[in-house]
Amino acid sequence: MSFNKKVVKLLKDKKKTKAQLAKAAGIPYTTLDSMLKRDSDAARLATIYKIAEYLDVGVEELVFDDYAKKITKTELTESELNLIENYRLIDERGKNSVNAIIGYEVSRLKNTPARISSETVRKIPVYLSPAAAGAPLPILADDYSIVKTNEAPDEASFGIKISGDSMEPIIADASVVWVKKQETVASGDVGIFVLNGESLCKKLEFVDGVCKLVSFNDKYKPIEVLESDDLRVIGRVILQ
Repeated sequence: MSFNKKVVKLLKDKKKTKAQLAKAAGIPYTTLDSMLKRDSDAARLATIYKIAEYLDVGVEELVFDDYAKKITKTELTESELNLIENYRLIDERGKNSVNAIIGYEVSRLKNTPARISSETVRKIPVYLSPAAAGAPLPILADDYSIVKTNEAPDEASFGIKISGDSMEPIIADASVVWVKKQETVASGDVGIFVLNGESLCKKLEFVDGVCKLVSFNDKYKPIEVLESDDLRVIGRVILQ
């Protein structure tokens, strides 16, 4: 369908007139009328933009015949439809949890994930004295075992066992997370921290001068870190 025919169809669908379009786009009515009657694709780019803006469509939709279709319900997979239906059934708390997980996963995919070689087995320390994902637990520097694994990302310095459910569903109770040893982490990163001598696995949030250690599980309230507290960063958790 030519540009001109698309404009005429859109005017009809939106119940607008050529006179209204000419006025909104700053085009003389006679010029617009003549252009549309010629059924030609010849139109100045500036004019096309004005017409697209008035009709509230993208320039691509007016100009290209193979413009990408908008997603309709029939184009969704059965799995996607089930997700939408279930999302509508849950309460506000549940929706907030789902949104948080989706936000995290989208953010994770935007970053280059650490590559794991299925063929490379490496030796790496795994601390058995768990970092708490719940109530704080003491961390013992010498309580670890050297394990052989092909699951640890290349940038991982060590692994540590997690205790508690405060980081679920992203990090499960009793699972092992891989950690890159570093003394600082950015706001939004998940890390292993020692707060007043007790170890924690939490997400760091630093907003408006307030530092908090936050759980993924909303059953747990954020821990506000005060100036009088002793907070040390052990490393950044590598989420895969």
